[in-house]
Amino acid sequence: MVLIGGFLGAGKTTLINKIAQEFIKEKVPIGIITNDQGQLLIDTEFIKVRGLNVEEVCGGCFCCNFPKLLDNANKLLKQINPQYIIAEPVGSCTDLIATVATPLKKYHGDQFSVAPLIVLVDAPRLLNNAFDTSTLGGYLRNHQAEEAEYLILTKIDEIGSDDVESLILKLKGINPNRKIIPYSAVTGEGFQDILGIITSDEETARKPVDVDYDKYAEAEAELGWYNGIYEFTAPEYDSYELSMNILKSLASKYTPSDIAHAKVAITNASSHTKISLIGNEFTIGGVKGSRFGKGESKLNFNARIVSEPEKLRQTIRETIESCFKEKCIQYKLQFDDCFSPGRPNPTYRILDE
Repeated sequence: MVLIGGFLGAGKTTLINKIAQEFIKEKVPIGIITNDQGQLLIDTEFIKVRGLNVEEVCGGCFCCNFPKLLDNANKLLKQINPQYIIAEPVGSCTDLIATVATPLKKYHGDQFSVAPLIVLVDAPRLLNNAFDTSTLGGYLRNHQAEEAEYLILTKIDEIGSDDVESLILKLKGINPNRKIIPYSAVTGEGFQDILGIITSDEETARKPVDVDYDKYAEAEAELGWYNGIYEFTAPEYDSYELSMNILKSLASKYTPSDIAHAKVAITNASSHTKISLIGNEFTIGGVKGSRFGKGESKLNFNARIVSEPEKLRQTIRETIESCFKEKCIQYKLQFDDCFSPGRPNPTYRILDE
C-alpha cells in the first residue's frame, strides 16, 4: 500500500494516474483508492474514465474512516489482486503516519506491506509563503511536509532553477534528512525516482510527528467544500471555454489565497475534460476525446474555498447560471452539497510504535 499525500492541488491525482499508466504498460496490476470529505469526487471520475481500477472513501478522511479504507483495499484484492494499491488521502488530511500507515502496518501487516509516506509539495505555493505556520492553512501544509518520509516538490517547470534550489533548502528546514525529489508532470523530471520509491522493498518506518488537533480542525473547517452535478444538453459546445468561463468567473469573486482548489469536469458520450483552478492559476488536468462536445452532458464541480458553506454554494450556483445563460444552454441542477469538515476523529492514533 502506497500513501501519496499533500495539500489540495499539489498534483496527487495527476501523478497517480501517470504511475498507474506506467504500471499498466508493464502489465503490473494496480488499484487506486481516492478519498474526499464529500461525494461525487472529480478525481475518481478522472481515474475511472482512463480505465483504471479505483475505489473511493467518501464522507471523511482515511484516518476517520479506516474501516472503509480497509474494505476498499480488500475489495481490490479480491477483484484484481493488485501488486500495488495507491491510496490518495483527501488534501486537507495530515497525521497520516499515526492514523493510517502505522495502524495498517501493526494490524494488517499480514495483508499489506506499507510503503514510506510520500507527500507532494506545490512549488509555486511554497515559494509564495503558503507554508507560513502563522496561518491555519500554512500550519496544515507545513505538518504534511514535516511528517513525510519522501518529499516530492511538484510543478518545478513553473518556477526558476534557482527557486527550486532555495525551496529544497526550505523543505530541508521543515523536514531534515529526508530525500526531496524535484518533479515536473510536464517534463517528466523526477518521475523515475518516484517510481523507484514505490517499487523498492522499503517500508514505512517513520515515528509520528506531533500535531495540534485544535489547529488541524480549524484549518480544515476554514474551507467550504462544494460538490455539485449539473446536467445540460447543447447542439455543440467547447468544454474548455465553458469550464474556463465558469472558473474565471468564480476566481473574480475571491482572493487567490482563499481558493485552495476548484475543478470542473465535463463528460459526454465521447469525451471527458477536467480543468482546475488553484489560487489564480488554471490547469488543464486531463482530456479524453475531443474538447468539443454535443448532446446530453454532465458537469461535475468540486471547490474547496475559504468561505462560509452556504455563501459558497450560492456563489457557485449563480456563477453556473450566468455562464450557461451566456451560452444559451439549458441546464438542470441534479445534486449539490456544501459544508465545512468536522473535527478529525481518527479510528486509530498510534504514537508509540
